[in-house]
Amino acid sequence: MSFSGKPTTFVEQAIENDGFWPNLSVAEFQKGYRLPAEFLVDMLVADLTTAMIEVNQDLAKRKSQWQGAGITSVESADPMVLPERTFHAATYKRAAYCRAKASLLSQFASVVRRESAENLGKEEPERKETFLEFSQQAVRSLQGRGRITAVLL
Repeated sequence: MSFSGKPTTFVEQAIENDGFWPNLSVAEFQKGYRLPAEFLVDMLVADLTTAMIEVNQDLAKRKSQWQGAGITSVESADPMVLPERTFHAATYKRAAYCRAKASLLSQFASVVRRESAENLGKEEPERKETFLEFSQQAVRSLQGRGRITAVLL
């Protein structure tokens, strides 16, 4: 149930990925990231698709490296070649879902603007930044990088 009292209807819809990275699920996104019922399905799908494309671009180099090692799909990779494949698939989804939620949070004010339904937790700018940070941390993990990078100039 949403803060507005509207029940959340979970949408069983898959968003097809490129075959290498895992597909995304609208229902998994709704359940795992507690999205308000006010978001239209089309908005969820659009933001998830955009996030997926952005994360795929961020991970293009890693994908190329793994494909060079013979991996054709993260989820079905040979565990001898990619021992942490389940972790990598889950981390990829976290990157995409967090990026999509950050985008949706910034749009919430335009979806519902009644005083009685206002919830600052959905609109705080820090929340958007927090989810973008989560997404970037997941991308960096998949790239084999830590949370912080320092270079000697």
